Amino acid sequence: MNKSRFVIVGIAVLVGVVYYFGFYTYFIKTEIHEELPMPAASAPDSPAPQMRTIAFGSFGEIDFVHKGSGQAKLIEIDGKTILRLENFTVTSGPDLYVYLSNSTKPTHEIKDLGNYINLGRLKATSGEQNYEIPQSAEGYRTAVIWCKQFGVLFSFAVME
Repeated sequence: MNKSRFVIVGIAVLVGVVYYFGFYTYFIKTEIHEELPMPAASAPDSPAPQMRTIAFGSFGEIDFVHKGSGQAKLIEIDGKTILRLENFTVTSGPDLYVYLSNSTKPTHEIKDLGNYINLGRLKATSGEQNYEIPQSAEGYRTAVIWCKQFGVLFSFAVME
């Protein structure tokens, strides 16, 4: 095999590996700006609509590659609880999910998340986004950005 053919095959293999494992996603940034859901309008005789912030915290850096910033808030609106990410940004990556955990010290080990609620795929790597919590959030005070494919913690925010 001549040198140029060897280089071409090497590049093709490298591109295949980058694509297969999703490493290209580290270079793709996405942005979303969801509005905060508003309380339903109340009838003239009923009490005023309710919205309150239950807890909030800030995202931080895990290591030199996996970083996040912005705030996570647990907000109750008309009896429903949502996790709201505001002024949020996180390192891009493959297969990112949002979890709500009862652990205040998550690591790169999934078991260190303790009990957690999977709120679904991360909608975007920056901006404002809302995630409805399908069950009681009592005791769940840590928003976690997790890569399912590689089992890697990207960032978290402990909310108080």
